[in-house]
Formats: sequence, structure tokens, C-alpha cells
Amino acid sequence: MEAINTKWIATVASIWIQSSAGASYTFGIYSSVLKSSQGYDQSTLDTVSVFKDIGANAGILSGLLYSAVTLQNNRRRLGVFGGPWVVLLAGAIQSFLGYFVMWASVVGLIRPLPVAAMCFFTWMAAHAQTFSNTANVVSGIHNFGDYGGTIVGIMKVCLLLPFFIGFLLLFSRFVCLLAVIITFE
Repeated sequence: MEAINTKWIATVASIWIQSSAGASYTFGIYSSVLKSSQGYDQSTLDTVSVFKDIGANAGILSGLLYSAVTLQNNRRRLGVFGGPWVVLLAGAIQSFLGYFVMWASVVGLIRPLPVAAMCFFTWMAAHAQTFSNTANVVSGIHNFGDYGGTIVGIMKVCLLLPFFIGFLLLFSRFVCLLAVIITFE
């Protein structure tokens, strides 16, 4: 009974993490502010966006770290420093550093970053997403081996959940505004 409860608690926690880990999908929301505050032209912004895409899709490091800290032999040797939480922590630290430096540059807390540095911190922030994806999806497959496809689908849908919620909120505001305009005509 303990194992059943643990795997369901892990799944709920993974869904929660995945729902907050899809920040790279919001680049379109803050890209105009990034462009204007840093003095970028569209070509430079496109370059920064490419590094965001590379970071979000190159999960080799997260996979290597996951293997290193979760294999049984390594886990016994590492003690409390073994397990998927290490991968999640590495991703959280990477996400914070990447987005914090980008935010600090945009709001003027630090000088505008050179393009290469902004590309690096954008890559770092987006790359953090691969750590939560790896930890959550692989742990889900370990917990629900017979339903691997289902758990991967659930995790991937939850990654896009904030985007869809934002879209629905924006769409509902548009519908309300349209209703007000039609009412007063």
C-alpha cells in the first residue's frame, strides 16, 4: 500500500512541477520588452530565441545527471544526494539564475547584457525545463511501467497547461470585450 501511495503522490507532485515548468513557451509574451529594453533589432531577438529553443530541446545533461544519481549502485554510494530530487534541484537553480539575470537586465538592475551573454542566460533558463521534464517523465515511467505512454502524455500536457490557461483567459477577455462592443452599438 505504501508504494501505491508514494507513486501517486509523486505523480501529483510531477504534474504540479510540469505545470510551472513551461516558461520557455512564454517567450513571445516578454520578447517585446526584452527587445526594447536591451535595444535589440528583430534579427538579434531571433538569435536570442534560437538559443532559447536549443536550451529547451537539448536535454542530454539532465539525462546524464538523472542516470548518475538514480542508478542503484550510485544511489547507495550517494546516500541522500541521490534520486530524482537532485535533478529537479539542478533545474530549479538553473532556471532561477537564467531568468533572474534576464529580469535584472530588463528592469535595469544591471547593465544591458551583451548579446552573447543574453543568449547564454536565455539558453540556461530554457535548458532548466529539460531537468524537470527528465525527472518527472522518467520517474513516471518507472512508477507506471505498463502505462508509460499515458504518463508521458499527461506530463507533456501539463507542461503546456499554463500556456493554455493564459490563452483561455485572453480569449475570454476578448469575448467579453466583443460582447460589450456589440451591446453598446
